[in-house]
Amino acid sequence: MRIKVAVEDALSELVATRLIGEYIPRAEVGRVFGLRGFESVKSMMSDLNQMSRYDGPVLVLADLDNPGMCPLVRVQELSGELIISPSMLIRVAALEIESWIMADREGFAKWLSIAASIVSRAPESLNDPKRTLVALASRSRTRALREGIGPRHVLGTHRTGPDYNSLVGEFVTRLWNPDVARRNAPSLDRAIARISELAAAP
Repeated sequence: MRIKVAVEDALSELVATRLIGEYIPRAEVGRVFGLRGFESVKSMMSDLNQMSRYDGPVLVLADLDNPGMCPLVRVQELSGELIISPSMLIRVAALEIESWIMADREGFAKWLSIAASIVSRAPESLNDPKRTLVALASRSRTRALREGIGPRHVLGTHRTGPDYNSLVGEFVTRLWNPDVARRNAPSLDRAIARISELAAAP
């Protein structure tokens, strides 16, 4: 089974790839769409929906972004008036994909060499998960993580450091435990449940 993926950014692609590999062992990721934010995914929804009807499953993964928004509203923003194919899965990370990553508290803390006690037990309740991740990385005892994940200039315009995607992506690919993370991230738990349903599909 080849599953196409539509995501907002490169880090979300790695998370989607990891989830597919973990919960649908006989599947592999096919083409990847989007990678330029929410609007890029939204603009492709009609084509993606059509692909899922005739060319295999499509996983669409987006960030909620707005703490006051219901995930169903975000899904509606994406799908509009489309009649969604049963083979297209739309999942929303609350609030950002970083909340799913930090939900593996002990694994994340061990990777950064920080105390697990300072990693939130409810990362989906954070107002700015990406900013929180960067702040935690700034406390790492590993210099490469401190300097690569966080911006080099506090007053700069960039929220993240030059190696943010590659370093956090390495954690996702090699060390992240989604089975543990899903216990602390309800939207991830629901996403895994839906993705797992594909494993049982004929």
